[in-house]
Amino acid sequence: MSQTVTIAGWLHRLRDLNKFGFAILRDRTGLVQVVLTAEQLAQLKGLQLETVLKITGTVVKKQSKDPNANEVEVQAATVEILSPVADVLPVEINNDTIDAHLDTLIDNRVVTLRNPKQRAIFRVQAALVHGFRRYMAARGFTEVFFPVLAGAASEGGAEFFKVDYYGREATLTQSAQLYKQIMMGVYEGVYGVSYSFRAEKFATSRHLTEFNQLEFEVGFVETMDEIMDYGEGATREMLAAVVEECSAELSLLGVTLPPLGERFVRIKLKDALQTYKDGTGIDETMEPDLSPAAEKWLSTVWAPKEHGTGFVFVTHYPAAKRPFYTKLDPEDPASTLSFDLIGFGSEIVSGGFRVNRYDEQVQRLKDKGLNPDDFADYLMMHKYGIPPEGGWGMGLQRLTQNVLGLDNIKEATLFPRDVQRLRP
Repeated sequence: MSQTVTIAGWLHRLRDLNKFGFAILRDRTGLVQVVLTAEQLAQLKGLQLETVLKITGTVVKKQSKDPNANEVEVQAATVEILSPVADVLPVEINNDTIDAHLDTLIDNRVVTLRNPKQRAIFRVQAALVHGFRRYMAARGFTEVFFPVLAGAASEGGAEFFKVDYYGREATLTQSAQLYKQIMMGVYEGVYGVSYSFRAEKFATSRHLTEFNQLEFEVGFVETMDEIMDYGEGATREMLAAVVEECSAELSLLGVTLPPLGERFVRIKLKDALQTYKDGTGIDETMEPDLSPAAEKWLSTVWAPKEHGTGFVFVTHYPAAKRPFYTKLDPEDPASTLSFDLIGFGSEIVSGGFRVNRYDEQVQRLKDKGLNPDDFADYLMMHKYGIPPEGGWGMGLQRLTQNVLGLDNIKEATLFPRDVQRLRP
């Protein structure tokens, strides 16, 4: 096994046993133990953890009381200090879990992200995006890239950021909805990762002012089931990518994924509310939406027990609860051809059929109390022909939070922004 290697990384942990010692070096692949001589330990005297080192040495079998153990370590021949650290770290990051308040964790993101568990969160997030892109590309859809500056609030309402744009007022985009529908009219099926901005006035465990959406839009569909099929397929592929690429991270974070089952459950909102009442005795049948408690019960108790899956499509939400571009149900105009995918105890996807006829879209804007003149660009695509179509959006940070069971969405955000935070 006497192979000579050169490794480089950060000093994650150091143990000085006087005549020799051990350094745990961390790089992008993980941790490795290095045996140091007294002279090599002296080189590191006065330096702190996170010092960047380059070590050349011999790979040997690690001594262990377990005869079946097959771990290795490196006996250092030379130690080169690439970047010395003299200051004590502001937060201890070389423990299994960082013992610090969330604000402290985020204030010191520069170093706290180096903790193996913190790194694991964003490896999983990257795998989710990889699975999303892999699924969409395999079906011949086109990835598109969305602007973040707009001339009007894309969803209506008042929760948008104003920007001085050469003396004119612009906004940061709340949604890629307009743009992905326009591009669907070009390529028929499109997807992308967007930036969305919402001027939320809250600093709760669920709120961010800046986040990413996994966006999808497809034309020439005839039923809402087709749109949900794409949502189910993408979700399955994304979770498969996590399992393939991040098994070590899932183990480190103690995560067990819910059962997928043969098919995700599909149920109308009114039936879901009745099911929740029948199963729990809690009557929310007059509500226009699912409560967080109902979402959790349906996806973590009822669906796994009755259908062998942890995922539920809830459909036909009231028109009052859905945006102006959502198509009304022709059999029940008070409800919409819309859906949410509930999983991990929470909503993870929202989508549905879109209005594609010009006159109908103008009327829907008026019904919502919006001025069609403010949506001239949006209405242009309806005026010049778009097919029956639909799509959905999936919040990346929220999905990551739910997959990993994190308490706060900020834990699933590299550099979170909320009403109180604009750094680092």
